[in-house]
Amino acid sequence: MMVWGGSLNKKGSDYLRKIREADKVVKFLENLKEDLPSEEIEKISQTVEIIVNYISKISENPNLDSL
Repeated sequence: MMVWGGSLNKKGSDYLRKIREADKVVKFLENLKEDLPSEEIEKISQTVEIIVNYISKISENPNLDSL
């Protein structure tokens, strides 16, 4: 994969794939909140926070292998 004039190794590609997947999930969950009662919205918000925190953590250290 060529990005910004260079190629990514497997870890770099996996890292970008995780970020794209997380973005799709968060967008879906945010849209889902529109159709849910308030108690369920809180659970969705907590789930989104967990995902965002994880992505922030791997952004600081993209070599993390867990997901």
